[in-house]
Amino acid sequence: MASDSNSKNNQFRVVLPVIFTFGASLVFFQGNAQAADGNVAANTSVTTTQTNNGQQTSDQSTNVVLASQAVQTHAAEQATTNTDPNKGAVDISSSAAQSAANAPTVNSQPNVSTTQVSNTQADAQNATSSTNVSGTGNINTSGLSAHNVQFLESIHQGAVDGWKQYGVLPSLTGAQAIIESGWGQSGLATQGHNLFGIKGSYNGQSVTMPTYEYYGGRYVRINDAFRAYPSNYESIVDHGRFLKQNSRYSNLIGQKDYQTVTRLIRQDGYATDPAYTNTLNSVIQRYNLTAWDQEAFNENVNNGHIDNISVQGNNLQVTGWHASSNYEQGMHHFIILLDANTKGELYRQEVNGVYRQDVQNVYPNAKISGWGGFSLTVPNSANFAGKSIQVVSRYTKNTNGEPNGGEDIWFNPVNLNTNAAYLDNFNVNAATNTLNISGWHATDQSAGRNHHFIILFDASKNRELGRYEVNSTIRNDVAKVYNVYNAGKSGFNLQVNLSPALIGDNIQVISRYSNSSNGEGSYVDYWFAPKTFTANQSYLDKVEFSNNQVHVSGWQAADNSVKQQNHFVILYDATTHREIARQRVNNVARPDVQRAYSNIANSGQSGFDITFNFNKAAYAGHQIQVISRYSDSTSGEGNRTDVWFNPVTVPSNNQGFLDSFVVNNGQVTVSGWQAADQSYNQKNHFVILYDATTHREIARQQVTNIDRPDVQRAYPSIYNAGKSGFKASFRLSNNLVGHDIRVISRYSDAASGEGNRTDFWFNAIKLERLY
Repeated sequence: MASDSNSKNNQFRVVLPVIFTFGASLVFFQGNAQAADGNVAANTSVTTTQTNNGQQTSDQSTNVVLASQAVQTHAAEQATTNTDPNKGAVDISSSAAQSAANAPTVNSQPNVSTTQVSNTQADAQNATSSTNVSGTGNINTSGLSAHNVQFLESIHQGAVDGWKQYGVLPSLTGAQAIIESGWGQSGLATQGHNLFGIKGSYNGQSVTMPTYEYYGGRYVRINDAFRAYPSNYESIVDHGRFLKQNSRYSNLIGQKDYQTVTRLIRQDGYATDPAYTNTLNSVIQRYNLTAWDQEAFNENVNNGHIDNISVQGNNLQVTGWHASSNYEQGMHHFIILLDANTKGELYRQEVNGVYRQDVQNVYPNAKISGWGGFSLTVPNSANFAGKSIQVVSRYTKNTNGEPNGGEDIWFNPVNLNTNAAYLDNFNVNAATNTLNISGWHATDQSAGRNHHFIILFDASKNRELGRYEVNSTIRNDVAKVYNVYNAGKSGFNLQVNLSPALIGDNIQVISRYSNSSNGEGSYVDYWFAPKTFTANQSYLDKVEFSNNQVHVSGWQAADNSVKQQNHFVILYDATTHREIARQRVNNVARPDVQRAYSNIANSGQSGFDITFNFNKAAYAGHQIQVISRYSDSTSGEGNRTDVWFNPVTVPSNNQGFLDSFVVNNGQVTVSGWQAADQSYNQKNHFVILYDATTHREIARQQVTNIDRPDVQRAYPSIYNAGKSGFKASFRLSNNLVGHDIRVISRYSDAASGEGNRTDFWFNAIKLERLY
């Protein structure tokens, strides 16, 4: 890259265009608002929607703004249902809902519109050649993207002016700008309009960027300051000034042959890469940039630009300029609007000159330039809507606008076919059990189509559910962004009573402008992305165990509850993988859930509070799961939507006490008690003597439990407290004297005392003597 000290970064690249187009679009970022509520949380471990064939689905809903494909829909039957939004929430007819419910699911991708925005600028084109664009001169722009053409427009005049002011060949300037800025998309170009990597500052403005310098056969990365310009034009002109002011490039100033200039600039050290000259020549030849050279050499001017052609309110606005050397004093200036497809004339009007100092600065020698500006306001009508409009600027001696001397510029056509929309809201209102739909749809083609319909479409079944004519509402925010015929009155609002037909399927909203009262005839559509209403949220507030019952409470809010109206709570033993019990429940009001999840169908009535008969001792230590389920079957099977809450361990008590340890005549007698809930399933009670010194079992003895009313009084909640006593005697050998002896009380489900067991180890006692 060049610097004030005549150094130049030798790194460059040729960015050849990929054919694609850019369209301006309005983008809204819509966040999901979540209400905070101290009583609402989420501890769901598994959430599934199950059908009777065992399949599971998950909720994936998106709201995407995409554009119009006019796909025919058919009006659904509206018998006794409300279809007038002015009367409140509208209905989906039972026949339409049933038809959708009975229809098979289709596998095709849903039709979704993409925002289409008309171009607000038109480049000029020669009257006799539709491929020569005056905005970029007569260079070859075939196959270039809209962005790349716009980039060439932004550097065209600067390149020509660089020759006039500094003697730098325009084709060289254009090729270098393309190569070094990557068609204006490099970091320097986007941050500072610096197209050539000239270092230093411009009017005190600079930007610091990393760069690579080529030394000793390799690239070295450094950070450096680069000039920052207000626009591409200043960067182009400054490039000419830079070359003119640096004596090392004096040999190329004023040269008219591009091959000579590209050789000299490489030779003078502008770039060190040996292929630089060949690369420049390739770009100049490919895009015929020598046309800019000829333009700079030729003093005749016939150029212009459409600054804006758009619908503003109820008018079509056209502004621009036309500079010409073939103007004569007293000529009339006409603007003519054509249908670009048929070349039929739609409108013509003589305009007064609007002074343009910027044009005067660029074309000071043209016979008309500064006063070649124009502004035309035309009442909009269906004649323009959706058409490709071609603007012709004409200087003529005739008062009727027909050609007579002077000169024409035919600008490239602009399609007045903006079709943009956004769905602000497409959610369930749990308080009213309605589906709320609101948004906007702005389209030039609404002209002459005075009926605005909102259509609900089941994309899963490829069937219309209902259509409703709405009154378009004021949307000043849309009008500020889109110069579209109906932008200021493009809003819509609709409430639809929630129907089972909406749940589980891909539901689409279609906004339609039609010239017919039934929504057919001639119409323009916008198909919003589908949404599936399968939200499923939940929380388990409480699980309380007692000896004979378990009390559970919580909530499950699920859109599927609209069609799966049987609510069950199920107890499941996750240890043995068996269902324990299920009960159908009546939902409990949960205003806290409704505040937090107002967009889920049944959130306000999502609570459950139920008590099961439950033998705690039988499941002591087991992992128990609570399942909340909505089902379309009274048995709780069929199609269902489950929430499996995190497992809860059933509490188990295990208490014990060694009342006595008596040694006499080589025998020890022990007595005490062990009360354990697990004894419900572990019926075999053993007393074991254990040598804690050698870590060996001495002996074990199965015992019969003894009544212990004192334990029952102390531990009434333990399963076998009232019959928890034991007594056992063991013969001991002399070699145990001096050892630590521990007594173990054990309940086991095996006759041997092994298997599943619950032990209570009493404190060690030193054996002092046997006699």
